[in-house]
Amino acid sequence: MSPTNARSQVNEILEQLEDEDIQALNEMVGESPELLRQTLTEYGFLEEEDGDDGMIVNRDSGALSSAQQDLRDALSGELSEPRSIDEIVDTVGAENAGFRQQYRSAQYRSWVSEQLKALAEEGELGRYPDGRKIYYTETPEVAVKNWARLNERFPEDISVADAGTISTDTGMPARIVREALATLKQ
Repeated sequence: MSPTNARSQVNEILEQLEDEDIQALNEMVGESPELLRQTLTEYGFLEEEDGDDGMIVNRDSGALSSAQQDLRDALSGELSEPRSIDEIVDTVGAENAGFRQQYRSAQYRSWVSEQLKALAEEGELGRYPDGRKIYYTETPEVAVKNWARLNERFPEDISVADAGTISTDTGMPARIVREALATLKQ
């Protein structure tokens, strides 16, 4: 989007706000642009900055490793019900499992856990805690629904304002949570 189009859109949006909202926004930007950035990041409209050290890690490049892609494929259809890390390790790390034949590390909970977390960070799987266990789901939308159930909320009552809390509780990035909420609202 060109800067001219972006400014035009901002002006159209500002026309929809009340004067006191515009004044508050103006003060926020003038006094503390970092607060605006923090708020936009919290709700998933901006990506979190992880202290740019020049190193590109898998998460930064947006690409999944071949092990992560293969794990995602191995779990396809296996997560019709949420499953804990231990249950997933029992499936993909079993002695005769094809995934373990290819990746000997699949027998180790910590390695599988790292791969699952990376998949959830990319929005390939959903994740949510239930007590002391982390459960993984086919999609982030299913994870958000389960988070809502565990927090005695109806999915239709959750808004983008809850994205930061859901992100913190589930370990999924706010952007992924926001996209899941948008899908659930459709």
